[in-house]
Amino acid sequence: MKTSAPLSTEIATVNKEPEVIDLKRLREARGLTLKDIFSVTRITVTNLEAIEAGHYHLLPAPVYARTFIKTYAGILETDSKPLLQQYENYLISLDKIHEVPEEDRKELPQKEKKIRNIHFLLWVVATIVLLGLIVSIVLIDVKDITDLFSVHQTSSQKIVSLPIPATAPAPNIPVTAPAGSPPSIVTPSGQTPANQGTGGQKQGQALNLKIEAVEKTWIRISADQKQPEQVILSKGDRIERTARESFIIDIGNAGGILVSFQDKPLPSLGKRGEVAHLKLP
Repeated sequence: MKTSAPLSTEIATVNKEPEVIDLKRLREARGLTLKDIFSVTRITVTNLEAIEAGHYHLLPAPVYARTFIKTYAGILETDSKPLLQQYENYLISLDKIHEVPEEDRKELPQKEKKIRNIHFLLWVVATIVLLGLIVSIVLIDVKDITDLFSVHQTSSQKIVSLPIPATAPAPNIPVTAPAGSPPSIVTPSGQTPANQGTGGQKQGQALNLKIEAVEKTWIRISADQKQPEQVILSKGDRIERTARESFIIDIGNAGGILVSFQDKPLPSLGKRGEVAHLKLP
């Protein structure tokens, strides 16, 4: 059912929209088909049908759709302004105007920059947290070693000077000093180490040193100022050494060992975690 002209005029006046042009009627009045229009304009039949029916949602981007509408109106020799205005009203109703206001165009780069800065800060924070976790794991793994060697001590190092107990006269047995520094021998608690340095010694009094660990301890022993040896003792381990003249001992945990010299126990060398330097006799 067609709307009468006065009613159409009244609606157009109220809505302030141009009167709809019947493109299909104009085309048929000229004896043209959609294929004829396509052969001249190269506008697809689908787009031509969408323009005639007012199905603007089927048209391509506005920059192309406006050209199609204007071209089609030119082929039919009708004014394209009402058609273009109708299309613009359609875009406004869908809020699809492409032109961005000048103020918005200026603010867009700043907003994007702020977003990038936030992403960068989040990345930096995540990297710092990850590095902190890695460092914590490494520190936990080396904690035993640092405690063992007393690298980070709160107390200062001290030189231990202990009174040497009187030694009993040695029996008249030929004693010969070992050819080199005695090897590191660590025996479990309750076992007696093999007789070390007792065979083939020259005449004279041999110095005897015994050490028993009550905690994990690092020690370095030099007998008769020869090449020192380093030993790590666990709780319950024992070692025994002999010398002709003297012993020089570095202890990483003064409270972690018990020392006997010439079968006489020595007083405490220091507190737990302290480094001690001991010379006997």
